[in-house]
Amino acid sequence: MAMLISYIITALFIILWLYAALPKLWGIRYFHEVLKSQAIPRWSIGWIALFLPLTELAAAGLLLFPSTRLIGMSLSLLLMLIFSIYVSGIIFQVYDKYPCPCGGLFTRMGWRKHLKVNLILTLIALGGVMLTLDNFN
Repeated sequence: MAMLISYIITALFIILWLYAALPKLWGIRYFHEVLKSQAIPRWSIGWIALFLPLTELAAAGLLLFPSTRLIGMSLSLLLMLIFSIYVSGIIFQVYDKYPCPCGGLFTRMGWRKHLKVNLILTLIALGGVMLTLDNFN
């Protein structure tokens, strides 16, 4: 049963990262413009526009193979933690400007729902890391 849950979590994150990365890469100019509305330093926009979708693709790729799955699941957990912290900063008004939620399904929900989804995915990723570790033992 644990193996089945592990496969489901792995598939979930492969789909999530492909869903997140591919539109960013296909519309890299648009994504670059969207980043200008985010609460991030201007100097970082260029490299984030390329680095973020490539990192999401790397996570999906690492999840495909049993020998790299733990790294991919750990990267998924790290990304979800970073995204959750960022969204928390928006909710708790840490930043000077408040961007739109410009990512696919997230455009239709407010920041609080976005954070709930992120936290659930973060917990799922943590479970995935633990199950993947368990599979190595």
